[in-house]
Amino acid sequence: MNKVSKVLVLGLCLALLGGVLLPVAAQDMQPGEGAPVISPNFGADVATTNPILSQDGTSQNIIGLIYPQFLAVNKETGFFDENLPDQLVTTWEVSEDGLTYTYHLRDDYLWTDGTPVTAADIVYVWDAIQDETLEANGNLVGTKDVIESVEAPDPQTVVFTFKDPNCSAFTAVSKYIPVPAHVFEELFGTDYALMNDSDYNLNPTVTGGIFNFQNFRPGEQVTLVANQDYVNGPVYPEGYIDKVVTDQTVQVEQFLAGDLTRMGVPSERQQELQDMVDAGTYQGFNSERANYRFVAFNLADPENPQDGLDADGNAIDQGHHPILGDVRVRQALNYAMNFEEINQGAMSGFGIQGSTHSRPDNWAHPMDLEPYPFDQEMAASLLEDAGWTDTDGDGVRECHGCEYAEEGTLLAFELLTNAGNTSQEALGVILQDQWSEVGFDVTFQPIDFNVLVETLLAQTYDAIMIFWGFDFPADPDSELSGVFAPESDVLGAGFNAVSYNNARVGEIIEEARAYPGCDTEARAELYREAYRILHDESPWIWIGGAQTLRVAQNSVENWDPRDLASPLEFHNIQEWEIAP
Repeated sequence: MNKVSKVLVLGLCLALLGGVLLPVAAQDMQPGEGAPVISPNFGADVATTNPILSQDGTSQNIIGLIYPQFLAVNKETGFFDENLPDQLVTTWEVSEDGLTYTYHLRDDYLWTDGTPVTAADIVYVWDAIQDETLEANGNLVGTKDVIESVEAPDPQTVVFTFKDPNCSAFTAVSKYIPVPAHVFEELFGTDYALMNDSDYNLNPTVTGGIFNFQNFRPGEQVTLVANQDYVNGPVYPEGYIDKVVTDQTVQVEQFLAGDLTRMGVPSERQQELQDMVDAGTYQGFNSERANYRFVAFNLADPENPQDGLDADGNAIDQGHHPILGDVRVRQALNYAMNFEEINQGAMSGFGIQGSTHSRPDNWAHPMDLEPYPFDQEMAASLLEDAGWTDTDGDGVRECHGCEYAEEGTLLAFELLTNAGNTSQEALGVILQDQWSEVGFDVTFQPIDFNVLVETLLAQTYDAIMIFWGFDFPADPDSELSGVFAPESDVLGAGFNAVSYNNARVGEIIEEARAYPGCDTEARAELYREAYRILHDESPWIWIGGAQTLRVAQNSVENWDPRDLASPLEFHNIQEWEIAP
């Protein structure tokens, strides 16, 4: 009998005996009386709670719970909207020339020290990212390419002026999360690079979200407590605990023991937990809106990583990766990947193969674009054409007339992924084996997640396998420019960490961004062309997503996941009533 059932049976017995005690779930729960939400992550410590610096999902999850949102997504429609209760913005106007976006702000939002949240807290973010020595979030830095200025004519008004008419303006603006400027100015002044290594990043004293920061214990957890002064009303959970659990198998066992409130189920345990959900033991929610697994290939020289552009916007010669710099090699890796074997061996049959940098529910997705088929003969032919042959018969090809490597170089590279994710580790072993069948020698190594992200951004790797969460609502401009434009190829900060640069893709981004009248279908055709180019040139292998299962204990009332919410589960977390 699980913990919840025991409580209910005890309550029933007491009621029959004329007792006055009832289970907590049957009473009117008061704000802050509910048990805390205890949620696991994949064994990665939070790297920072500073919204200006955050680069990883663990950090951004915590930031979303302790900071206000400037712009949010309507959980019913999936689009940006005015007067949403969980955003700072009330209304906005757009100038006739499409260059100026004026946002009006609530006047009742307070930081936890009682100071009002104002337009100055957004302008501070803009000012900070002008400092190129600041190790800022790459997507945030990328907005400088399209935004001319951010100004505050008064405390309740923020004016974003764009360099050109921008059909994705709202997505760019939504990346701005207000910070308490009065605190940051006292700590850092205008020497914004002081943020990079500040103790404040992991011990924020002034926040303004649903929860307040309490403490961070490395290797264990981040603890948040309910903010009962939250502008949008009471918060029912006592707090939120982001618990570091270094292995997904351990996560499941902790959930089954009642030590976790909710979790995403690893694919190898999905059917087991689904059966329990069907039996009523737990609550469950299935979705196909999962993050995509991908393998990123470093196209540039990993021994000499450089930014994509110089200070004048000119392309820098970054050299070539001796093996992965050749598109034929990358295409061969695609053809040598047997997704059916991957689906069964690493995704428990729930996998959905990807074809390019777009989900099928993206309005600009090229629906006729098929994933690479499994074709070892084609893979071998491409490698032969690229000058990689196995002359000594040992099963590993060598360079004999290849484009970028020295003669005799083995067709070998290192594949990294995040440790502790059992399906990722299984996937890495499968890929290692599949690629060896066509002559590759792949060294596979799972490493700490934060180290993995640092290695990716430093561009010192060969290949990295990780997850990518697509924007919602879908924004092809942001997805393409933030990951595959040379402006986003910035060491330590930019997400174009593969150093991809295709002139036509750049032209498409610019043309679609400023398309007259922002005609949706015309822009979609442009983006589809870009997605096809990416498919063909394969700077990534988009392995794909999966049908996923999220589960919660039956002790949680008002748990209401939905596909249109962003994020999927936590859109109403302040309403969760959790029986102690």
